[in-house]
Amino acid sequence: MPAKTMIAVAKATLNGKAVQICSITLFDIDSAAFEARFFARTDAVKIGEERNPTQVSKLFILIAGNRKQLVHLTRPRSRITSNMIIASSIADD
Repeated sequence: MPAKTMIAVAKATLNGKAVQICSITLFDIDSAAFEARFFARTDAVKIGEERNPTQVSKLFILIAGNRKQLVHLTRPRSRITSNMIIASSIADD
């Protein structure tokens, strides 16, 4: 794991269903290269994107290990601070 990496995992209930959640924040990385590797290694399909003055947020569906997951990627919009990314996944437990 790169230095300054943060990982959070949890189990929760969403709309009465048990789910697993995992989030990772990576610093000092090329966020565009991370996204390129993400697409090269998964069958992710983008289902949404939002942009505001400070960040770009993208939502994907993918199947990994026979489990459908929602994946949310968030990165700063500024090229100056584009060296970090937050990736979150939620899947049925």
